[in-house]
Amino acid sequence: MIAEYYRGKSALITGGSSGIGLALATELAGFCAKVTLLARNPEKLQVSRAAIIQQHPQAQVGTISADVTDADALSELLENYVRVHGTPDILINSAGVARPGYVEEIPLDVFRWTMDIDYHGTVNTVKLLIPGMLERGSGHIINVSSLAGVLGVYGYTAYSGAKFAVKGFSDTLRAELKPRGIRVSVIFPPDTDTPQLRWENQFKPKETSSISGGTKPISAEFVARETLKAASKGKYAIVPGFEAKLTYFAATRLGNWVYPIMDLLVRKAIKNKK
Repeated sequence: MIAEYYRGKSALITGGSSGIGLALATELAGFCAKVTLLARNPEKLQVSRAAIIQQHPQAQVGTISADVTDADALSELLENYVRVHGTPDILINSAGVARPGYVEEIPLDVFRWTMDIDYHGTVNTVKLLIPGMLERGSGHIINVSSLAGVLGVYGYTAYSGAKFAVKGFSDTLRAELKPRGIRVSVIFPPDTDTPQLRWENQFKPKETSSISGGTKPISAEFVARETLKAASKGKYAIVPGFEAKLTYFAATRLGNWVYPIMDLLVRKAIKNKK
């Protein structure tokens, strides 16, 4: 049933050259979807394309080298894509960055950089491709938020702010588009073993690492499988992994009770740091 939902459909994936985006592209290629990877680095795109084809030799995989924050350049590139391939059946917004640290130490330009890529990059692609989906009366938009987009994470003021914005945008997008035949899903993954996570680990406050309790990151492949399974069933909020589901439940169902729990974890982390 999952494969049937994706077979023959076209999917455009931002941030598709690595991490969760690449894992989603690889899974979709295995379901015989026609995949296009969009990312900034053309060399990296070709390496990722080759990796997908090596795993799925019959896969149809295209690439677009673009910066999701540059709306004007992106508009021209996506217009060319639509002219050749038509409006994609599935748009996955996976392009994202995170640079943790204490709020007083994170430069303002990092806040702007994070919001530009994680939030405005998502808005840009949706705005550019939604007219074709509306005209056709079908489509599926899948946005990647984070558990840090439902519960603020110590040390991640820039990232949590951007991912909360993605959640708010997705909530409203769903309300507007569902009556018009377009599905919207949003993913709230926990720490995921990706090049991005390995890069950001160098900036993490010690308290942040302590709060996570040494929890092992889940794999990007697991996130991709769980996401595509849930999305094929029309699920809106997708939370991969049991522990992540518990956190999501606490953040969305316990109301103000969740904050004393978080405060306790922070106090413990600060004590362990000394």
